[in-house]
Amino acid sequence: MKHLLSFAIALTISTALSAQQMPNIEAERTAMYGEFAAVTSADALTDYTYESGYLGAYIDAPLQSVQTLLLPMTPEEAFPLVHSGNADWSLQIETLTWDHSASETPGELGMGSVRRCDFVGGAGTAYERIFAVEENRMIAYDLDMERSTVPLPIKDFFVIWTLEDKGVDGTLITTRIYFDEAQDMGGNAAAAVGEALAVDFRNFANIHGGTYVEM
Repeated sequence: MKHLLSFAIALTISTALSAQQMPNIEAERTAMYGEFAAVTSADALTDYTYESGYLGAYIDAPLQSVQTLLLPMTPEEAFPLVHSGNADWSLQIETLTWDHSASETPGELGMGSVRRCDFVGGAGTAYERIFAVEENRMIAYDLDMERSTVPLPIKDFFVIWTLEDKGVDGTLITTRIYFDEAQDMGGNAAAAVGEALAVDFRNFANIHGGTYVEM
């Protein structure tokens, strides 16, 4: 029965993703690492339901990039690296600071917190607003386009990070990037963002002894 259930889940996800002409990323991860977090709709890449609610309700842009790595540590050890370690592993970010004054848990990381990322060489500043967070499991944010000064050819930018405990294998970390191109660039913006993220994720994995998962 367990094998039949796993097959049914994988088949449902494969069908949904094929219909959207997206890579069958969840099914590939299942084959490599076993069963993954349950999904709540036909859109297996977006529609996770956490204690924070249905994340798909916050997203108003198409999925453009998915990056995954496996780190040899627990979710508790990996989570701070995800939400506050970007300046260490991203080649584009020089400094990272937090403003928790509007957080639902004042003074602490929570919905309403704002992360400020200053880019290398004075290239600009990004202000990222947290709209969902669950300790050691998930963090999601959008880009405040009005305040941010990073020159990006995109709009309606959303990011969801998830962490999955894989036991002795460590923690599987996945980031999903959603955005619209500010103008028709023939998909070039998505390609550029994907390439930059791949470089950062490989660096993230190398620094912490992990493995970048090719998708």
